[in-house]
Amino acid sequence: METPKYLQTLWSYKWLLAFGLVVAAVAAFFAGFSVTNGEIQSRAVKSYTASTTVLVTSPNDTLFQSQVPGQQVEEGVTATEPLDLASATQIYAYLVSGAEVRSEVEAATGPLDEDTESITAIRRTTQPAGDERFPGSLKLPVLQIVGTAATAERAEELSATATDVFLDYVSAQQTAKQIAPENRVELEVLNSSAAVAVETGNPAIPIVVTGFAVFLGFVALAFVLAAIRSNRGKRSRSRRRSRVATPAGDGSMPVAETGSVEVIETADEDDQVLVGAGTRAD
Repeated sequence: METPKYLQTLWSYKWLLAFGLVVAAVAAFFAGFSVTNGEIQSRAVKSYTASTTVLVTSPNDTLFQSQVPGQQVEEGVTATEPLDLASATQIYAYLVSGAEVRSEVEAATGPLDEDTESITAIRRTTQPAGDERFPGSLKLPVLQIVGTAATAERAEELSATATDVFLDYVSAQQTAKQIAPENRVELEVLNSSAAVAVETGNPAIPIVVTGFAVFLGFVALAFVLAAIRSNRGKRSRSRRRSRVATPAGDGSMPVAETGSVEVIETADEDDQVLVGAGTRAD
């Protein structure tokens, strides 16, 4: 079976492609890594998140009671209705992410970097070990305040500061609205977790893309060089054929150019036979 033309072309430039493969490997390496102070470091953007878990409760919480005792209600008096703390927690998440809390955090820790830093909050829907990227079906009065930054220390600082600011904000609102202490929502900090690194993207993507693009450039260069060489060969053969086919000034073919055309003179000087040309002149 005949080898395809493009494979023949690539094989004829195998050393160029081998050099291109080395260049592509080097380019791919530096696309994914950098050398700093003699150490190899990944170029992937690092991001860290730290969270503080807050329980939303009340002075009349019945969490540790096996049963709620009955209460006598006087005639004409409406029974007390407890607040749905799980629903309130969802609203608190928006307050933490709002401009007022953010401005207070920035006043305490400095301006937030719009590209790498943020303050958010979510209402937990899973068990403590669950991942809120895959929400569960639970509706818990548990608020998770999350700080995101380029360093672990900064992420922990944002989370802790945002929690303190929000707790002070709730207390100030309760005082301003003159809510009785027994009717106030209470926020209890359960846990402050250390910052963890999160994936911001696949670090292999720039490595693969850069390496493939550079090697593809060398493949294209091989075909371009092959096309140039082919065109030069065609023009050279065309010029040789034109010199062979063009008659001299006396009507005879140029013998020196062909090497295969021989002029044989007959007894009659006007009759000539061109051996190898396939023509006869009378």
